[in-house]
Amino acid sequence: MIIKTIKDTNIEVNISVLEVDKSLILFLATNIKGDIIGKCSLKFRERNIIRYQGAFVKKQYRFKGVYNLLFSKRDEYVRSLHKKYLVESYCRKSSVNLFLKNEFEISHELYLVKKKYE
Repeated sequence: MIIKTIKDTNIEVNISVLEVDKSLILFLATNIKGDIIGKCSLKFRERNIIRYQGAFVKKQYRFKGVYNLLFSKRDEYVRSLHKKYLVESYCRKSSVNLFLKNEFEISHELYLVKKKYE
């Protein structure tokens, strides 16, 4: 568990790590009142692959460093395993620079397509 006040804001964030099961680890960011303000997760897959997934930060807490804290805690967790893993993730345009800054490489681009049936 890590409690951190984000620089240049009045937000105190607590990061908790929860093992949902053997393959799913959840990282939760809560404010001082204990309200969940953000989350991300990782999933252990076959062949020593870890998939970063499920990132979300509540609208009023975005662009304040909450996701950076979650990302860092998740990355620290993987490094602490002391085993070789390939980490992969799908990400939005808004977060791709954080991945690149943390030495990820773009493998290929994906497209979200929708069709509504009524």
